[in-house]
Amino acid sequence: MGFFDKGHEKESPIGNLRAHIGTFMYFVKVGKSKFKHKGKVGEIFADMDNTQYLFQQATSGTMYDMKKKLDYTLWDAATHKYTEDIQKLKDELLKAVDEGEESGEFAEEKKVKEIEAEKAEEEKKADAEEEPGSWKAHIKGQMEEAEEKARKEAEEKEKEMETPAVETEEESLTEEDCRELWRIIQGLEREYKEMNSIADDWFSVHGKKTGCMAALAAMTLLPLGAVYGLYHLL
Repeated sequence: MGFFDKGHEKESPIGNLRAHIGTFMYFVKVGKSKFKHKGKVGEIFADMDNTQYLFQQATSGTMYDMKKKLDYTLWDAATHKYTEDIQKLKDELLKAVDEGEESGEFAEEKKVKEIEAEKAEEEKKADAEEEPGSWKAHIKGQMEEAEEKARKEAEEKEKEMETPAVETEEESLTEEDCRELWRIIQGLEREYKEMNSIADDWFSVHGKKTGCMAALAAMTLLPLGAVYGLYHLL
């Protein structure tokens, strides 16, 4: 069950459908924000967000009854569009996982995290085992560590200034990114399945009716030359 537009979920199938659409688009917006600097994945989410008007127009209803109208032409265009987009996201996820496994990048990320966790645990253990009379040596050791850390930071900063800036728009997906992307895809598919089930039931009862607005909207999906020709024919 979607968590948007809950006031209409029990009033009509279309209200329920809008609720699931709202949840679906929520996952899209999360993906758009999360992966905006992640190359192709970010582009797919941005495109999905930009074409949500197809869902809005398909379920906009009529001036006489906003709850009972579902336009088949627009709904079919929307589902065709988002079916392709979800598959594109899956393809990019599989590609990133394969590349990460081949390069050993994911294993390296895990190793780095494990090393950092072990180091933190050792430092915690050393602090707990410190003898009361060793406070002078402890302070001296901390001062030496601080000096060493400052020296390394200065060296890294100098290297960064010498190294050309790298574009951030094409950052590769990390293991954490892949796990988050898979979670979002699962959410999208769950809502998408519910949406299509509700729409199929509605069309089986009311038929696949279309209106003038749907025809005009469908024309916008045609090549510009074809639309221009149809305009003059009409």
